[in-house]
Amino acid sequence: MPGVSERLDDMETLFMVARGLKEPRTKAQDIYRQLVFNRFEDFIKTSFPIFSSFVGDGLSPLIQEFLQLRHSSPLLIDLGREFLHFFREKDTPIKERLPFLEELLLYEWAEIEVFNAPDEEIKREFSWEGLYRFSASSRLLRFTYPVHRAEELSEQEIQEGKGSYPLLLYRDKSSEVKKTELTPFVFNFLEAICSGKMPAEALRSSGLDREEAEEVKPFLERFLKELIGEGILL
Repeated sequence: MPGVSERLDDMETLFMVARGLKEPRTKAQDIYRQLVFNRFEDFIKTSFPIFSSFVGDGLSPLIQEFLQLRHSSPLLIDLGREFLHFFREKDTPIKERLPFLEELLLYEWAEIEVFNAPDEEIKREFSWEGLYRFSASSRLLRFTYPVHRAEELSEQEIQEGKGSYPLLLYRDKSSEVKKTELTPFVFNFLEAICSGKMPAEALRSSGLDREEAEEVKPFLERFLKELIGEGILL
């Protein structure tokens, strides 16, 4: 009967084979290696479907390299985050051909984080002198490509649409992940609130003169109350 050290050696060998760091020596090891790869490939395609569709046949080599270099967590949700970091750091020709891929991967990962974020029940009244934060199930994001519309656009249309895309990504009360395009002014205003400024302070530092600030104030108040009501602003 094999001892503890032998069993640990066998497990380490199997782990190395699964990551592609060692060649399988038996048919069972080869089957296990393929099962691990297929499981993670399915996870990536399910988690990042639009990214995967643009990468196409280049996805499998990327996953194989990732498993060899960066795979460290047994949890799939952590592997998704690690894959994002891996791709952001990687120098690859496909990123030169499709420069929006990194932002697209980040956007799809943000959708996963927002969907899986814990619920927070904090009910409060709005005050211009209050301090607020965004819920764990919401994100302020700014992209240089329209990756939030990538599912309906071609590669060329995405690249030609290069610009500035401020977004609010959030999970609504029915647990559906939604997105709202923001104006640069509203994005900067919300970002200031996120950084710890009171709404009144954020408005004063927005660059608007007093007359302009008074003009937009009712609209901002209504919008902030909506965010509070939806549980986005806490």
